[in-house]
Amino acid sequence: MIRNLRGRKNDGDITLRDAIIIGLAQAVALIPGISRSGATIVAAMGLGMKQETALRFSFLLFIPVSLGGMILSVSDILIDPLLNELAIPYTLAFIGSFVMTYVALKWFMNIMAKGNLIYFALYCFIVGPIILFLTW
Repeated sequence: MIRNLRGRKNDGDITLRDAIIIGLAQAVALIPGISRSGATIVAAMGLGMKQETALRFSFLLFIPVSLGGMILSVSDILIDPLLNELAIPYTLAFIGSFVMTYVALKWFMNIMAKGNLIYFALYCFIVGPIILFLTW
């Protein structure tokens, strides 16, 4: 199992090949129900990275994804005829999202540190089908 892998690679040992493979694993997460962080962490650990390195790399990969989504959404927000009325809700949603991302990151780092990935897997198995059901 992946949780039993004990990699040797630290941050400075990541190669271009490693980054490309992990990036491809991230692309697999476009399939509904596949966790982006789960896919990238499993790929990184499969390539011999230490758990901490895999976790850090996975969450750093979230930055371009998040920024890309934000850039694509800015034009929609700016042309919204209700922008003046929605400025406060948009701001509160951004702050709430930022805070919850931080909380989720700390929670997931704690799970990784303890090696209890079964909880994350259960979360994915429960939330994945719910999201699929709600989006149909």
